[in-house]
Amino acid sequence: MKKYIYGALFGIFLIAFLLKGQNTNGAPFLSYVYSNSMVPLIKVNDAFFVWPSSSLHAGDIIMYRPVVLKATYITHRIIALGDNGYITKGDNAYYRDQESGEPEVIKDRIVGKVIAINGQPVIIPGLGKFTTLIRAGFGRYTLYLSAVFFLLGSIMLFSGKKASRIKRKSRKRLRLYHIYRSTAMIATIIIMLSIYFGSRVSQINYLVSEYPGTRGDQIEVNRPGLLTMTTKNNGLIPVWTIAKGVQPLSIRKVSMYMKARSSKSILIDVLPQRRTGAYQGYIQFFNYPALLPKEWILFLYRIHPMFAIIVIGQLVYLIFFLCFQLLQKIPGLEGWIPLKAIEDKIMKRRLDRGIGKLVGRRRRK
Repeated sequence: MKKYIYGALFGIFLIAFLLKGQNTNGAPFLSYVYSNSMVPLIKVNDAFFVWPSSSLHAGDIIMYRPVVLKATYITHRIIALGDNGYITKGDNAYYRDQESGEPEVIKDRIVGKVIAINGQPVIIPGLGKFTTLIRAGFGRYTLYLSAVFFLLGSIMLFSGKKASRIKRKSRKRLRLYHIYRSTAMIATIIIMLSIYFGSRVSQINYLVSEYPGTRGDQIEVNRPGLLTMTTKNNGLIPVWTIAKGVQPLSIRKVSMYMKARSSKSILIDVLPQRRTGAYQGYIQFFNYPALLPKEWILFLYRIHPMFAIIVIGQLVYLIFFLCFQLLQKIPGLEGWIPLKAIEDKIMKRRLDRGIGKLVGRRRRK
């Protein structure tokens, strides 16, 4: 049983690691290119590995979120250091990105550096074709199917046994605290993963013009602007939502309380833009369960967003532990939970017989 639990936990946390950056400020660990701007070094559909890094130099290949160029991510090489950020260009491109209107790339918009050995990116040729086919077939369910198959594979891997190593273990009696501990651990892991995957980077599109409209998505050129955006809490519990804008965007109200299944509008300040045209900016959101006061959540978040997630997880475990300690004070509680039936699989056999009677056939034992 332990091998199944460890295998499942391994699968969950490895999935979180591989998907790092899809919902946070980091980069996707595995990505691929869909244009020929880096040919012949990285061809179309070649997959490559990305790792968040704060040490960047001319010659490094980076993945960043563009402001003007129409793409979710762009993977180009740093060719120089500009006045406000990095100058980037594709190896097979005739012009620098900044000549196409893209501002110099600041660190807040850089999500990672392509892993390379002796200047050669570590790539998996053609993996993007396979990914495209899978997404075309399963659409938005691709991620869920991948997680299911990965978990199953992890469980099978960890639960496998070799004949030469099979040993008869001494039978241990199931105790009530085993159920308490397992329940608390599962609840803690669910809460921590829900915070992690509930955090995201959202893109907002806006227009810079000489005569902006009043729809909330336009600003005037060479003047500070104000945008509006709606954020939602699709969960079943109240949360503290912490928002952070990536330059040139900034949030007026950094944190806000959101009830379950609710939405709120947020105000976004925009620094003056010197050119007219369509732009895209980015807002990072973290949703923490409202188990602590707002000031405490902000303090933990400023240390590190992941540190706040860990503290919340430990708090959930403590709450469950205290609840179970109080429940143990109830006279006769252990008699309500059929521990022997669970341990000897009596309940499973009874359930099998009941299903057999329901479908009109008896199952062989």
